[in-house]
Amino acid sequence: MKKTSKDNKDQSNGVSHDKVIIQDLSISYKTSSKTIVAVDRISFTIDDAEGVGIIGESGSGKSTVGYGIMRSLAENGSVESGSVLYESINLLEIPKKEFDYRYRWKKISMVFQGSMNSLDPVFTIRNQMREILLTHRNDLAKDKQNEVIHNALHDVGLDPSFVLNKYPHELSGGMKQRIGIANSLLAGPTLLIADEPTTALDVVTQAQILQLLKKLKRENKMRIIIITHDMSLIPNLVDKLIIMYAGQAIEISDVSSVFEKPLHPYTQALIQSIPKINSTEKNIRFIKGNPPDLATVGRGCRFRDRCPKVFDKCTCDPPEFYVDKNMVKCWLYE
Repeated sequence: MKKTSKDNKDQSNGVSHDKVIIQDLSISYKTSSKTIVAVDRISFTIDDAEGVGIIGESGSGKSTVGYGIMRSLAENGSVESGSVLYESINLLEIPKKEFDYRYRWKKISMVFQGSMNSLDPVFTIRNQMREILLTHRNDLAKDKQNEVIHNALHDVGLDPSFVLNKYPHELSGGMKQRIGIANSLLAGPTLLIADEPTTALDVVTQAQILQLLKKLKRENKMRIIIITHDMSLIPNLVDKLIIMYAGQAIEISDVSSVFEKPLHPYTQALIQSIPKINSTEKNIRFIKGNPPDLATVGRGCRFRDRCPKVFDKCTCDPPEFYVDKNMVKCWLYE
């Protein structure tokens, strides 16, 4: 999917902003015996104040996309090709030291899966947040640091006077997750990547975290990427969805199209598998079979062994087709 960089004009303040453009990104992991292509030529854009959801089963490559953008891949992971354009700069080509100094946490930040567990049990929340500022915003005076910390906590709905002198074990899971999000906001990023931000939280706290992310997107004009396996969590949070399967983006559609008229058979199966409160159907629908082994995947549609609409042409690699500006990799739309 070829895209070119172009400026967006914010009519409210006359400021010109570039889209964030991920172009033909491929990422692999090497082991002693094989190479696994975890992300295979994925492309998408993120506009100002836009929410993008990346959906897929475990092992589909969705988290690897976030780690790749943040240049936080494991030691055996590497970007094979592609670019990440931020303000017309390819973040994958600049020296890592420059990326850390100019972009990491300052312009692009990430809430990692299980981030609540990353808090140090022997330091107060105040000390941990101050340490982040000393590392990434050492230009700030002490009184300014306190202001930034207080603002970040207010943004996530926490009372600074209550939480700053607490240790992590004195806070609930939902509060610790909010602290993790507040930490990611300290340096004022314009792009926030949230990897499974509601994992291990009860349904009430899940709803609160999602409402928080929606508020940040709306009020702070923040770009947000939500990475999750649960489609039911984000229909009101994101503007478009990227459906990943076996390392590929097989559908990229606006969120209303995905839920009202899904294109790819895999997307259709995902929608059908969401439990409905008012449904009289007693059996839960699920997708039979397992995803292919990425170390041995061959030519053809990667979903064909599980697809109810498979036909002869599915043994060939499907190109990208467009239906009402939405992309789908499926021969049904030839």
